[in-house]
Amino acid sequence: MSSADKNDSFLRHLTRHDPEIRAFIRASIPNAADVAEIMQNVSVIAWEKFGTLENPDTVFGKWICVIAKYEILKFRRGKARDRLILDSDIIEKMVDEGVEETSNREKWIEALELCLEKLPRQRRELLLRAYHPEVSMKHLAAEVNKKPNALYQSLSRLRLSLVDCIEREVTRKLT
Repeated sequence: MSSADKNDSFLRHLTRHDPEIRAFIRASIPNAADVAEIMQNVSVIAWEKFGTLENPDTVFGKWICVIAKYEILKFRRGKARDRLILDSDIIEKMVDEGVEETSNREKWIEALELCLEKLPRQRRELLLRAYHPEVSMKHLAAEVNKKPNALYQSLSRLRLSLVDCIEREVTRKLT
């Protein structure tokens, strides 16, 4: 892999997983400045070791969360003088659970994307428009010629069918 390809691949993976990595760190570190510092350290370490990672398309999220786990523990050890810091065994258990949760979250997101693709185009677009931050339900109801209550009921049925689909997909992947 050329240097430019490595750069592109790393940045693509890091950008895709950035929100979940930050959330993972934030679950253990309450201060935003500390989260940013740890995230920066994680990014540098991941960049340095990215060339050794086999098949980043399937393992990058979990791999970088393991790096984050050790950076969180390192940060906590550095702050051990503070009386409010939890015992390192407790923190390590919390972080391990977070790594597993990240892997599970990826499966749920993949199932969501698959189930959204299975919806008929009009229903998918309606559902996505309903969650757009600049669209009010009243405006959307008028746009699709429905009363707001009827729109809410339609969206509720769509969400329920989507949840059923997601649960089937996740169950299928786990078995």
